[in-house]
Formats: sequence, C-alpha cells, structure tokens
Amino acid sequence: MNFQRAYRLRPSEAKADDFIAQLRVGASAGSRNLLLPYATDLGYFVVPTSGAEVSIEARHFCLEKLGLPASLWVRLRLALLFKKKKYLKFEGFSIFSVGPKPQRKRFTTFNQHMFNIGVSLDGDLIAAHPELLDGWADDAVPERAAARQTGSNATAIVVHIYYEETWADIAGVLKRLTIPFDLIVTMVAGLGGLVEAIRGDFPDASIEPMENRGRDVRPFLVLLEMGRLDRYRYVCKVHGKKSSDGGRKSYMGAIWRRRLLFDLLAAPGLAASIRDMFERDPSVGMIGPRAFRLPSEAYSKELSWSVNRKTVLDLAGKMGVPADQFRLDFFGGTMFWVRPEALAPLRKLRLSEAFPEEKGLLDGGLEHAVERLFGAAVVAAGYRLADSDGFGAARGDIGAPGAVRTGLG
Repeated sequence: MNFQRAYRLRPSEAKADDFIAQLRVGASAGSRNLLLPYATDLGYFVVPTSGAEVSIEARHFCLEKLGLPASLWVRLRLALLFKKKKYLKFEGFSIFSVGPKPQRKRFTTFNQHMFNIGVSLDGDLIAAHPELLDGWADDAVPERAAARQTGSNATAIVVHIYYEETWADIAGVLKRLTIPFDLIVTMVAGLGGLVEAIRGDFPDASIEPMENRGRDVRPFLVLLEMGRLDRYRYVCKVHGKKSSDGGRKSYMGAIWRRRLLFDLLAAPGLAASIRDMFERDPSVGMIGPRAFRLPSEAYSKELSWSVNRKTVLDLAGKMGVPADQFRLDFFGGTMFWVRPEALAPLRKLRLSEAFPEEKGLLDGGLEHAVERLFGAAVVAAGYRLADSDGFGAARGDIGAPGAVRTGLG
C-alpha cells in the first residue's frame, strides 16, 4: 500500500495553560511552521499525504512513528473529521488533535480564532508570509526603504508602545516602508532601553512621554487635541498590541498585532496604495484592516458592542449623532489610517483629560468606548470608511476589491 505511516506527537513536559508550541513539518512542497495549543494530555497525529515523505521538528513533543494498523486507524479518524477547524490540511500532510474532549476543543477554538482574523495556519497567507507567525527579520530589509527625513513629510506614523518587546515587530515593518514618513512614538516614562532602541532604528523619531492612562487611545487623542497632527495629510495609528483578554491568550495578541500591521503597512506596496487612495478619493477619511472591521460575519453586533453601548451612544450624541442614527462601524484594535481633519467631531469633545488612572479593565473603559467612536467621528465629519486587505495587495491586487476598498460608512 503506497502511503507513509502516520506520526503521533505526545507532550514531553508540563507547561502553562496558555503555552503554544511551535512545530516544523517538512514535506515535498516545503516546510511549514505551525503553532499548536499545548497541554500534558493533548497530543496530535501527523498524517502524510499518500506517498509523501515528511520530516518533523518538535522541541516540546515526543515523536512516535506509528505502525501500519495504527496508521490506518488514524487515517480513518481523519476521514471522519468533517468540520474543517478540527484538522489542518497542508500540501503533503494533515494534522489533528487527540486527547480528552475539552483539550481537543482548545485546538479547534484556536483554529477558529486564527480563521476569524484571516490567518488560517493552513491557508495561503501564512504560506506566503510566515512573518505573521515569526515577525520581521532585520536581515531582510529591502534596499528601497523610505528615506528617514523629517520636517516635510505629508505622512506621520504614530506608534504607542507599552510593552517594550513589541517594538521589534513595529520597527521591522517601518524599516521596510517605501514611502517617506515622520515617526511619532508615545510611551510611558521609564523605558530608557526602548528609547535607545528607537533612536538606534530611527534617529529622527519624535518620542513623546505620556501618562499611563487610556492605553494607546488617550496618547493619540492628546496629540490630536494639541494640534500635533494638523500638519499631516495622512496619519497611520498603530501600537504594540499584546492582548490576553476576552479568551484571547498571549499568542493571539502577537498574531493580531502582526496581522493588523500587515494590513496597514507591511504588505508589499500597501502603504503607497493606501496613500494613493486618499489622494484619489477625497471622500475617504479612514482606512483600516478589513479582517478587524466590526461588526462582521465572525463577530456579531452584540459582541461588537459588548458593554460599551451606553457610553458610546452618549458620546456620539455629543458629537451630533443621535442614538437612532448611530451605526456601529469600527476597526477593532484601534489601528488605522486617517485624515486628521476627519476626526474633528471627536477632537472637539476634548476627552484626553477624562481618562482615569489605568485599572486593567478588560472592557467597558473609556478607551473601549472611544475605540468604537473613531469611525463614527469620521462619518460625522462627512467622510466615509474604507478597508484594506494586505493579502490582496501582496498578490498584486493593489486598488482592486481584494486590497483597498471603500466601505459603506
């Protein structure tokens, strides 16, 4: 019978509940890096495609090559898995979990989370852009990187950093940009090592210390309200996202951060495409990542509102948008491109001084309400929203419906 025998992966050590193991599987079509939820009673089967040879590098697993009867049984189990999120299928092999049902559910839930943000582990995007899993390597910066000049650029990139380790991802993306920009970095005081790293990468960056209030939202509002962004035609707002709330463990924070950066800045040619779209269409006031535009098919209106409805509607009323005319339409994660003047209705509220001291709220804080108001402010100012898809841009579809498109806002 012409097929390779299956492999079983057994956990080799105890780890924290939110630990994610990395696995590398090589097949005739090339190697793939995988992320897998890890627990002492959660294992995996790797099933080669008939006739294919595979190699497996698994630091945290004991590897066992199964005999013929066991391999046949594993293939039968795989054939009976009708729900796609219960297994991953690659060119050359498939993989699925084994263990108690609650542990197997961790695997399917993880796959669903990844699918919801467009980063399916067995999809074409990860295959073409493994940096979404691993980050951007310093040794691969293209020669056509943007000139780092200040004082005359029409574009500013505003970065907020709280977690120092997230700067590596952001710096890796910024170094690859082919459009000129000014860099403004906000951060809490006491991060001297981070200041040194930023200066090393971008000597002309403007670094603005801020109080630890309102996370990434308040620092941006401070810049907006003080007129610091007025001289720019377009501003890109990003931050060192590292969420572990709402059931999203730490690994999801890194994936979210990299996908957001990819859909705003990192995809080849996308930043220039977004800037050109602003130039071509003066009605567009904000452009954000399509995968995080909420509500969506994967994230209902109820989930998108969460516990923030009352605060959002109260503030929207102060912007001149009555509750019965308010339409929830925003970019989860508060990363986007925007014309500063399109945020005038929000700027007039002068909310930057209304944020309390940081209390570690998972939801329901003023920052969560304002997250849902950025898009509403743009519409109230007479503009509309558009969204971007880095994968479409990476495939050369810049300006087509798969790359940057206008929304309905």
